[in-house]
Amino acid sequence: MSGENPEPFRAGGDNNESAFAYCLDELRREDRDRYLTLLFAPRPTRPALAALYSFNLECARGVTAGGEQPLLGQMRLQWWRDALATRARRAENVGGDAARDNQPVLTLLPEDPAFVAQLSELITAREGDLTGPPFATLDDVVAHACATGGALVTLAAEALGARQVAGARAAGTAYALAGMLRAVPYQLQERGFQGRLCLPEDLLVAHDLAIEDIRLGNKATAVAACMKQVAAAAQRELDDLNAGDAAISPLLHGTLARAYLHRLAGAGYDPYAPDLGLNPLARPLNLLWRSIVRRP
Repeated sequence: MSGENPEPFRAGGDNNESAFAYCLDELRREDRDRYLTLLFAPRPTRPALAALYSFNLECARGVTAGGEQPLLGQMRLQWWRDALATRARRAENVGGDAARDNQPVLTLLPEDPAFVAQLSELITAREGDLTGPPFATLDDVVAHACATGGALVTLAAEALGARQVAGARAAGTAYALAGMLRAVPYQLQERGFQGRLCLPEDLLVAHDLAIEDIRLGNKATAVAACMKQVAAAAQRELDDLNAGDAAISPLLHGTLARAYLHRLAGAGYDPYAPDLGLNPLARPLNLLWRSIVRRP
């Protein structure tokens, strides 16, 4: 879908106000980072971004639901795939069950078939966390981050009319990689599952590490060395990031990625460090400053 024609992304009307409020509330509670970034978007585009980010949150919940039984997660993701397909069929006047639109996120998502196809690709990428093999190489990890976080932020930039979206893709990919590193403890547990272990097999072999070493906190130096290599890949994404002609709001994912990578470095790349989060007061101020100087 072309970034030069963002109109299909816009939402309006009284029925959408409650859906927008629902999405904002969900993001405020469970995806505070993206909630803050969308506040720097033009007001008319915020419902579209809220719906897009809430859709991503639902996909993440699907992955979490599949922690103990992948089939449960697959069923949840399939519901969203079917719901999107219904909207696309209705947009092409093929018909479909409008009952699914009672879901607030769907109320705000556009019916444009091209956009729906991109969201379906996001679902497919997230399914890899439930059914895919372990990451074999660092390139595989980066590709997954690009297909999830990178693709999401690219869609957000297009929603704001950006014609050059390479920066958005880089910001989203780096943010996803930083998030995967912070989630390493949850990538090893059945409860609170957040996807496949982001330390790929080739790095584990190179540092003589087994999954059990990471689970038990053994060989801390070797684990940190693996973490650092993935963090370096995220930093490479950020090195080429510039504002360009893209709206600043999606690019602020890059600002957050830098901050999280800085915290990881300060903790010696220990995935079990007690506080890898960001200061709740400093975080919005950092985003504000970066938006003013347009340097994500």
